[in-house]
Amino acid sequence: ASAGAFAGFGSAVAGGASPLLVTGPTPQAVQAAIETLFSSISRTPGAQRATFSTRSWHAPDVPLIMSDRRIALSELGIESSEFSGRRFRNEFYIGMPADFYASAYGEASLLLDAAYSSQVLPGSHVDIYVNDQIASTVPISNNGGGIFRHLPINVTMRHFKPGPNKVTIEAVLMTAQDQACAPGAPASATPRFALFDTSEIHIPDYAQIGRKPDLAAMAGAGQPYRTGTTPVALSLDRFDTDTMSAAATLISRLASVAGHPIDIETVASPLVIGDRDALFVGTISQFPQALISQFNLVPSSQISWKVGAGVQQPAQNSENLFNDWRERVDGGIWEGQVSSFEEWMKRNFDLSSDTLRFLPAAEQPYAPPANVSFMLAQGLSPSGEGVWTLATAPSSGELLGGMAAMTRENRWGGVTGRVAAYDAGAEKIETVEVERPYLYSTRPFSFSNFRLIAANWLSSNVLSYSLAFIGFVSLLGLATFAMLRMMGRHR
Repeated sequence: ASAGAFAGFGSAVAGGASPLLVTGPTPQAVQAAIETLFSSISRTPGAQRATFSTRSWHAPDVPLIMSDRRIALSELGIESSEFSGRRFRNEFYIGMPADFYASAYGEASLLLDAAYSSQVLPGSHVDIYVNDQIASTVPISNNGGGIFRHLPINVTMRHFKPGPNKVTIEAVLMTAQDQACAPGAPASATPRFALFDTSEIHIPDYAQIGRKPDLAAMAGAGQPYRTGTTPVALSLDRFDTDTMSAAATLISRLASVAGHPIDIETVASPLVIGDRDALFVGTISQFPQALISQFNLVPSSQISWKVGAGVQQPAQNSENLFNDWRERVDGGIWEGQVSSFEEWMKRNFDLSSDTLRFLPAAEQPYAPPANVSFMLAQGLSPSGEGVWTLATAPSSGELLGGMAAMTRENRWGGVTGRVAAYDAGAEKIETVEVERPYLYSTRPFSFSNFRLIAANWLSSNVLSYSLAFIGFVSLLGLATFAMLRMMGRHR
């Protein structure tokens, strides 16, 4: 440090981690060392980027799709390949912006170039997954082999989210040799399937409008903390090692997905933040109750949340209580009638009770259950202008451990909704979706974008769409009736 500014990794310590050392003989030298960490980032905050930087875990960088675009899989890191086994699997990534809003109606297309040999039997199929969720299936029904040349496969955009999205192509190949499965028979080396890098993914124009709260936009693109012209307020319940380490982990993850450093201003008290965007990091018992209410959390969580003890759930309204009892009753007549009808609607029309609603349901206060050791919650400031994010746990140790676990690459993509809770025992994330998000404009008005926004909203609220359609048809009928009376034979 006495020789000058230095920023780099030191020798591995206990646990295999290598510490990042930023040192210098003077405060100015330390600042210079910090600046060298970001020298490779040339994009300024607010500037439009073309890719998500993913070189640390995936190559090439993930392209950001802002409008109608076709991309060959060769540009996404896929190479033409042959396969002789039973289950072929390959994947690539495409990126969506923070204001992506097409999960209820949008459809992308995969233009597949592939081939399968005469060994492959009918009943085999090619599946397309988006973020590990099935999005489309193409059955193979012909004998004698075949070639797909830009075969269009419709892929629902329901599972797309802001940030990088993983698209997986999986071919399940059945042959007579596999069905016989003779003991000692050698595996066949003859290729059964081939995927060509001339295949393309087509993303059409889609609706773009901001939503808040929305943890998916924060986790995928750093929204809204990447775009502010003023520093993001950071409130810590205490300045101990665990809390400061957890805050640093969260901020570094947000800077990574945003593509540039994020300006932070530490505040002494949550009461002085006002309505700007803010981050809150600490144990839940140390925050003011008024702050907890901004995240629509059960107030008793501050006292009752202990891992293994759980929190008493709030009193349920009649509708929720009815739904709970309907699930408990086994073989009841009412359950049989209602459940079978819901299953039929879901299977044939992809409609559920959540879809068949006039308006979104009211938000229910969330109480962290006994299995949760850490959670991220997002809400709005008192005026609704700012977005507040809370990272909290019952204790400082669980705060640090939960933050480290949730921000790992294989889990961070699962952070969505308004609450993301980490179950350390099962090592998984549980989420609570936003029922009534606030929509706000992120780009200049255009009729085409407004039309797409309306299409997505109406697709999420089918009854509203139906009533609007019936109203329009009724007005058209009345107008036609009035016109015919004015122009009829009695005139």
